[in-house]
Amino acid sequence: MDFKTLHLGDLPELLFLQKKVYESLEDKEVLQTLTEREFKEIIAQGFIIGAYDEGRLVASRSMYIPTPDEGEHLADDVGIKDKKSVIYSEISFIAPSHRGKGLQTRMGRQLIEMVRADGRFRDVLTTVMPGNIPSLKDKFRLGFKIRKTTYKYNGKKRHVMHLNLSQPYVRSGEPTRVHYTDTGWMLENGDDYVGNEFDGEYISYYRK
Repeated sequence: MDFKTLHLGDLPELLFLQKKVYESLEDKEVLQTLTEREFKEIIAQGFIIGAYDEGRLVASRSMYIPTPDEGEHLADDVGIKDKKSVIYSEISFIAPSHRGKGLQTRMGRQLIEMVRADGRFRDVLTTVMPGNIPSLKDKFRLGFKIRKTTYKYNGKKRHVMHLNLSQPYVRSGEPTRVHYTDTGWMLENGDDYVGNEFDGEYISYYRK
């Protein structure tokens, strides 16, 4: 498996991969697809990588630098004032034939190292659909924490997850274990707790 940064010349293959992945999903809501224009913007920013198997693009993952005045900025959800320190963990695609091989997390680690090396960003933010277990597991493996559960993107329920590159979260006290489907508790208590770990069924929350 080869990994490389993607460029504009890779766009047709990237769009084809997105279409293939989207069509394979039972629950289409777990994937918010991107337009060609949005992909071009991400490629221009330089934080997008692809995994190639025998010369064929089989997976991709990216980061996106939001503008400070962007609507529904995730920094507002978690109380980050310096929006120039923020980069988003964006979309991931894994071809159906290559799922279950850890590619999403491998690409995530590589992108995080690219962001660290760049030096401009301290906070990596992302949103995850509460029922998307593979995505939740991936984010926790990479060190993200649930900072808030709220409604985003025209009323869709989402976890806002945060990876602080300079000051990792240090838990304290006893955990409150909450089933991943109990979004009512998360919506009510999310401002007071941080979701720190996930065992595939229960999320361990700690008071802030």
